[in-house]
Amino acid sequence: MKKTSILLLAFIAFACGSNHLTKVKNTSKNEFIEWSNTWLVNTDKSDLPRVLIIGDSHVERYYPLVSDKLKGKAYCSKFTTSKSLGDPAILIQLKTVLYNNKIDIISFNNGLHGVNYSDKEYSSYISKVYKIFKKSNPDLKVIWVNTTARRVKGSLNEYDQYNPGVINRNKAVDTFTKTKNIPVVDLYSLSNTHPEYYENDGIHLNKTGVEEEAKAVSDTIIKVIEKAFIK
Repeated sequence: MKKTSILLLAFIAFACGSNHLTKVKNTSKNEFIEWSNTWLVNTDKSDLPRVLIIGDSHVERYYPLVSDKLKGKAYCSKFTTSKSLGDPAILIQLKTVLYNNKIDIISFNNGLHGVNYSDKEYSSYISKVYKIFKKSNPDLKVIWVNTTARRVKGSLNEYDQYNPGVINRNKAVDTFTKTKNIPVVDLYSLSNTHPEYYENDGIHLNKTGVEEEAKAVSDTIIKVIEKAFIK
């Protein structure tokens, strides 16, 4: 009888907890496809600085090139996601990736996804993400990579309807990073002046464009390494 009572109480507690969870409002505004990719290398080593590059499909493309440029200087990992600032899910994702993984340098590139989030929603998450970074390692060095221009598919000399949002997001990033003295890699200026760097979709960059992104990002990371970790 005692065992039955304990099981009944456990079931009631579970049911109450489940009801509570179902009442939590999910404010994520999902896209047609949501994805993420975590790739952490040399997680058992600490003889070199550990770099984590975070971003979207642009990072997916330039990560291998950056990783090659950092060989012998740092262990370079990546976390890529379709989640945007403004989406509470990205905070959970970042906490999960950083849990039990000490990172020395983060290069953060986010802004092309989440077009349904307002400029205010996006901007309000900049400080939240930064706090997660610094909580994982108070000595962490952060590099912010701003967002590339968006062009019209098949008409690369024109900007698409979401490009003003990219500009506003980059302005918010610029304002925040100045208060924290965070270096910014200006991929917007790089992409804005070179429509020939784009693939026909107006979003992704071609081989030449990706190489230029990789150079800009890796050069900044190397400067941070030389300043903070080489004596």
